[in-house]
Amino acid sequence: MKRHSRKRRGWSAAVLAAALVVTGGTQVWHSAPARASVTQHDSASIGWEGDYYGVLTHKDGSFDVHSGPDTTVRFGIYNNPARLQWFNTGGYYPALTTQFERDNSTVTITNFGDKVTIGGRDFVAVYSRVAVVNHDSVAHVLDPAPTGGTLALNHPSTTVPAGRTTTFDYVIAADRFGQGYAWPTGDELVAAGGYDTHYAHMTSYWDGKLAQIAQVRVPDPQLGNAYRAGYITTNLVKDGNRFNVGENGYDAIFNHDLVGILVQLLEAGDLNRAKDYLPTLIAKDDPGDITRMYPDGTWKYSWPWAVYLRKTGDAAFVRSNFATIRQTAHAIESDATGPGGIMKATNAVDTTGYWTVDNQSALLGLLTYRYIATTLGESAEASWADRVYNTLLGAVNARLDNTISTNRLSYLPCAMDVPNSGANVCGQTNNGNWASMFLFGRWAWDGQLWGSTPAGPMSTLVDATYDNGFSHLSNLPKHTFGGYPGVSSAYNAGYGSAGLASSRYRSEGIYAYQYLVQNAQSAPFSWWEGIQSVGTGNWSPGTHSTAGSGSSPHMWGQANASKVLLDSLVAEKLDGSVVVGRGLPNQWLRDGATTSVGNYPIAGGRRMGAAITASGATVGLTLTGAAPAGGVRFEVPAFVGNIAGASAGTVDSARGVVTLPPGTGSVTVTLARPAVFAEKGGLDLQGYCTSIGAVNGAVLAGTTANDWRCVTGTGAQVGMDLDDACQRQNPHEQAVFSRSLAVSDPYSWKCLA
Repeated sequence: MKRHSRKRRGWSAAVLAAALVVTGGTQVWHSAPARASVTQHDSASIGWEGDYYGVLTHKDGSFDVHSGPDTTVRFGIYNNPARLQWFNTGGYYPALTTQFERDNSTVTITNFGDKVTIGGRDFVAVYSRVAVVNHDSVAHVLDPAPTGGTLALNHPSTTVPAGRTTTFDYVIAADRFGQGYAWPTGDELVAAGGYDTHYAHMTSYWDGKLAQIAQVRVPDPQLGNAYRAGYITTNLVKDGNRFNVGENGYDAIFNHDLVGILVQLLEAGDLNRAKDYLPTLIAKDDPGDITRMYPDGTWKYSWPWAVYLRKTGDAAFVRSNFATIRQTAHAIESDATGPGGIMKATNAVDTTGYWTVDNQSALLGLLTYRYIATTLGESAEASWADRVYNTLLGAVNARLDNTISTNRLSYLPCAMDVPNSGANVCGQTNNGNWASMFLFGRWAWDGQLWGSTPAGPMSTLVDATYDNGFSHLSNLPKHTFGGYPGVSSAYNAGYGSAGLASSRYRSEGIYAYQYLVQNAQSAPFSWWEGIQSVGTGNWSPGTHSTAGSGSSPHMWGQANASKVLLDSLVAEKLDGSVVVGRGLPNQWLRDGATTSVGNYPIAGGRRMGAAITASGATVGLTLTGAAPAGGVRFEVPAFVGNIAGASAGTVDSARGVVTLPPGTGSVTVTLARPAVFAEKGGLDLQGYCTSIGAVNGAVLAGTTANDWRCVTGTGAQVGMDLDDACQRQNPHEQAVFSRSLAVSDPYSWKCLA
């Protein structure tokens, strides 16, 4: 589902006309200060929640300020190194650090935004620190050489003595939240505090925000950090209360994007400001307006309202908006004008057609509207929704059955009336729209959460459709769905959502998210909507996106990734039960692994937690917080046909489910056969250490397998994440981890998956 790039407020229309941004293999040396860039491929967001003009930062340590000075800040100390590292400080904070070596010194450039109030006026200021660690035996002159209008917060000598560290701090005003008051003077900005004070404020603020949502802890720390960084970036890209999709493209609300973004935030527990966010939903689609041209945004309008009602019990607020919710739901019946009573033809998949995704979207909208009407006591409306749902479902199944049998298909086509072929985008080589209904339609998995009974080809052909789609990709690795066309997309993880309703692809959403993290970032935890190609450059370790379209970051893609990660671990159903572990990868059942979700919102404004631990042939579940009214369904993929016994609840080994009644605090499940993993080879520890910036490689600091360390330029020995090392060396084998055959043998490390 690809769109053309939209204009950014106040930016050059000529530049923004191009939807495709490509980086070559060679970094171009920056010229003198100029207007802020908008086309650089490697773009990550910094700034502050709800700012109006977001700031984009790049791997060379530069960043673009599009308000006020309208400039790109650059640091001349950057010398196009052969290798650099680029990462979020603390793993997930919106403070981007570029690290590289020059002149026998380690240089880091870190940029972040903080909200400052001066004379009653709120601004976003960007703080920068250039740190130089001289690990040579002689002094070096290393001048940060900033351009673009920054103000110095300190004035150290540019001569850095041998064995010493020098930091240079700067600030620039970047945004005033859409207000027209005067910008701060240089003296006012410098007097507002130094780098360390504002860094502490920034991290405290975002940790406070993160504490309000579901807490995800998984055996893959990169994936956990991606979830946290994704939530922060969503709030950075937001303008006021408006959840725009991007900064360097799509800088607006799009009707169906917003539905998905809000659902993810509400399901994760970001409920405090829901009354500000829900009214921004677009209630009527308009084919003449690119931001509201998608009818599925109207048909699924009730979905975020249903999530809010379910999680909070706030019937009064939903009732005050019921007239609009009713209007959007009834549009489904009037729009069911396609052949045999299916949904009308739309441009949902970039060309006009009768798309399966539209029909699934309408079905989900009717389910969530039925819930709202029932909860509010609108019995006539609930009956109407039930009748229209059953009528539409019957029409959809009949049409699909006809298309499948007539064309002898073994899969669910992305169009209701024709097979996937070169005649539509779903049959084009490496076009990810073959899976469009599995993400944007939402009925296969989310429909079950909202009370649907699986039946018909949209349920029975989920596995076969994944089989068929993956088999038709050309020269792509596992766990990517293709682009538009291309290697992948920001939606890659989301395309695995329907896998939660399958038999064999239940962990696909997590694997596909890991693929994005390991192979296709355009910036730390940032992805283009369409990813045409990936490759290697000086950003190490790993491969990264080299050509993309749409926007980067892309917040609807991020919302889908965050949602499928959370749904794979914990998901609440309409009957009051909570499904735990439905998409848990087998690799996360390795001995000693823990996967947990805390502060998860459930019906009636309550919160719960669930922690899964693995030890040999046993898998434990510990529940905390409020007890779900409908109990818990513990259904890990590895349980299917493999449960020898359980310490509590009712066991269905054939289906792989342990059902726990309300109030159960824990259970230990014994497997008939413990998890078995395949060996993926040994480890290149020297290569791993140098790839992450430890330029002196690896050293065995003792005599056991646990004594390996990476060595920095200063000679300092730092801990080594051997799971990460395995994953980096096997980027197309998701969920890889490390194990030593014997602690006494430091050379016995292996990678497993």
